[in-house]
Amino acid sequence: KKKKKPAIKVEHLWVDMPGETVRDVSFEVQKGEIFGIGGLAGHGKLGIPNGIMGLYPAGGKVKLFGKKLTLNKPRVALGRKMAFVSEDRRGVGLLLDEPLDWNITFTAMQTQGRFFRSIPFIFQMRNELAMANETKKFIEALEIKCTGPKQKAGELSGGNQQKVCLAKAFVLKPEILLICEPTRGIDIGAKNLVLDTLKEYNRENGTTIIITSSELEELRSVCDRVAIVGEGKIAGILPASRPAEEFGMLMMEEKLRVALAATE
Repeated sequence: KKKKKPAIKVEHLWVDMPGETVRDVSFEVQKGEIFGIGGLAGHGKLGIPNGIMGLYPAGGKVKLFGKKLTLNKPRVALGRKMAFVSEDRRGVGLLLDEPLDWNITFTAMQTQGRFFRSIPFIFQMRNELAMANETKKFIEALEIKCTGPKQKAGELSGGNQQKVCLAKAFVLKPEILLICEPTRGIDIGAKNLVLDTLKEYNRENGTTIIITSSELEELRSVCDRVAIVGEGKIAGILPASRPAEEFGMLMMEEKLRVALAATE
């Protein structure tokens, strides 16, 4: 893909997230690119998107399309046309006791004022029909196995819950989508559907997508480039088409560095 101005530029990012080390991370992602972040557990790959979205204390500099993003304010990030699919879908991603239509449209209602009907001189009412229609559209597109828009999110299987989290992000029509562990804990059929959906969404909308995953092969199958994180920094960034051994080398170097640091 030819060089355009970066959709997101991250400089010297640090994040204070339990179990994650993000010390000094810098990278940029071009508009319309699918960018992967991989690496060993706990070395910072999950901390990066959580920090950018303001879910944990973070510092450094993040620019979206050349304009500075205020860190530590999730609503500001959402207001700047970003969307986030958390690795913790049961804790952060979903309202398990609420129906699917509420789950899928809730963030768009909160941050974009959508799915309301105005009644002159009185108040705004939730537009239940618009919520149901939007939800049906995604149930069909993502093949979410459910009884309908009113089924509770907590009753769905892990794979279907993951698809609901994706639908919730797509409804926001983001310019930049950050997604963590998109296929964790779901079966192979649902895995392929989720990954194909991300590729298709990127192709149709030109959305910039950043995927964090423990599965290197998964990243190589969908991304344009993949960054390997180690010890809270970027160890290297390679085109996804490079041989798996080269990614393995980056990860081995990190393991060696950690082992050496531990013996000092």
